[in-house]
Amino acid sequence: MRGATRQGLAGLVIALGAVSLQAQAQPLEERPQALVELVPTAVALYSRELPEKYEKPPYSIMSLTVGHPNDGYQLRPIALKTDRHRWVKSAPSGHNWGHPALVKMLKRNARDMARAVRGSKMLVGDISSKKGGPLSGHHSHQSGRDADIGFYARNGKGKPVTLKRFVAYDGEGKAKDGSGFVFDDQRNWLLVKAWLEDHRAGLSHIFVSRPLRKRLLAYAQKHATKEQVRQATILLKQPKRAEAHDDHFHVRISCPQKQKEICREHPRRR
Repeated sequence: MRGATRQGLAGLVIALGAVSLQAQAQPLEERPQALVELVPTAVALYSRELPEKYEKPPYSIMSLTVGHPNDGYQLRPIALKTDRHRWVKSAPSGHNWGHPALVKMLKRNARDMARAVRGSKMLVGDISSKKGGPLSGHHSHQSGRDADIGFYARNGKGKPVTLKRFVAYDGEGKAKDGSGFVFDDQRNWLLVKAWLEDHRAGLSHIFVSRPLRKRLLAYAQKHATKEQVRQATILLKQPKRAEAHDDHFHVRISCPQKQKEICREHPRRR
């Protein structure tokens, strides 16, 4: 039996266990329907097999990102952990696993931001679970190529602050929760600029709300080159059929070149 299939069966057992518990929590007459709806989903997710060459070296020892951002899984990912440059708030939940290209990019970003503005600490939310697959509260984040990054902020006096939670902002850069925090145009643009200049990971998307996108591009017009503004205009976007992303950036990297056969760039249409 192939390695991926063995892992798939293990995942299937877990999934079916969850299905069983969910069914038991429902009225007796509704349980059969619950199983009918949930079991196929579990089977579809965990019974996939990889092409045979991916079961052999060097692929069998590599981190693999499989499937679509919203319909996939991952094998042998690495974890992003909290250190002096970043706070990974998803680590306790186990949602801090991703493809090495993404994780290493975020490490570089956090280090560079700390150097650019002393004391800056990146806030990282969900990436993916260790095995990938559906992640509560997300449409994507299934194959280790997505990460949520909190916005840098200032307090009411204009002093940079370090946050350990996501805060939503309006188009004026003011916190919507009444906390008094302000969207830090400088540092958030520096982070976007770092993504534009980091070509090793193959960044493909930066999701953010339209009002904040407009704000970032307005700042860039005054502090960046025309080419950087052009690139940012393409990469910064508000996702369709999803939350506006007014409290964090959502970044996604492209499929690794050597994994194009098993990795899919775009979300699966439902």
